[in-house]
Amino acid sequence: MSSSVRKASSLPAPWSRPTAATPPVRSRQVPPSSARYVPAAPQDESWGLLITEAGYVKAGTRKPSGAGPGDTLATAIQAGRKLPEYQLHYFPAGGGTFESEPSGRCEIQAGDFCLVFPEVWHRYVPPRDGGWDEAWVGFHGPHIDQLVRQGSFSPLRPVLRPGFGPEIVEPFRDIFAEIQAGSPQATPVLAAQTMLLLARILAGHKQQDQGTDRIIQAAKSILRTNLDCDIDLHALAGSLNTSYTWLRRSFRLSTGLTLHQYHLQLRIEKAWQLLATSGCTVREAAEQTGFNDEFYFSRLFKLKTGRSPESLKPARVARSAPTNLNPVNTMAFC
Repeated sequence: MSSSVRKASSLPAPWSRPTAATPPVRSRQVPPSSARYVPAAPQDESWGLLITEAGYVKAGTRKPSGAGPGDTLATAIQAGRKLPEYQLHYFPAGGGTFESEPSGRCEIQAGDFCLVFPEVWHRYVPPRDGGWDEAWVGFHGPHIDQLVRQGSFSPLRPVLRPGFGPEIVEPFRDIFAEIQAGSPQATPVLAAQTMLLLARILAGHKQQDQGTDRIIQAAKSILRTNLDCDIDLHALAGSLNTSYTWLRRSFRLSTGLTLHQYHLQLRIEKAWQLLATSGCTVREAAEQTGFNDEFYFSRLFKLKTGRSPESLKPARVARSAPTNLNPVNTMAFC
């Protein structure tokens, strides 16, 4: 990920230059486009984490991963690659997609980190109409291996979203400053800085996950409560103080279903219960689950369940729909 680097003219905000009034002992600015390889001595292995390289590129100054001289964009995207080490990538600006064999395709947004695992095929690329700024550090050693074994990091979840904040960016800057200083005693310092960076990313990501989970659970509660109508999903997102785009994406990542699919599934399950246990007519079941057209309801019910609504008779059909649809939020969005 450090090939085909050309110099750019300015630094993005996350890598702002130190002021002239207070020059640092070690320059903590990151060159607009740069890559450094870190030599290591055999005794450095004892620190448990060896930093092998670090780099930074501006949007539009590099090819996608896997690209070599003369490669076209399509060829690079198709080929992908494997690395012999871990690489942690930070995207302070821009966006795109990342794909690996274990994770499938993942969206990359500004502020995201992405951990690439050794010998795992992957590819990633910014959109054709834009790009991203990218910083990375490569490393290997028993410390990171242990974190992966215990599940702190996983190839199934390569994209990490710790949120924006100086506590996340500062360790990355410190790593670049230490490498640029070229100290022969840099190995233990780089190991500590990289472990600090990983710890803060993990803590931030877990905190973001907890906040996301609370919102997802609240959305589920509202959807479970309002089964007798269609729901205005934009109004639902607004009531949870988030955007519809974010809620739609996060909900699908969490449940595997879109908001509409999840709500529709609950309504069909309620209709099954009504038809199988209460003896109501098809029209009544449709009305109580928010369907104004009885015939549309019948077609959709059979498509989703494999049974026609008329075939469900209380005396012959056991109640088989989930029974844990307890309303816990009384907000109305119909």
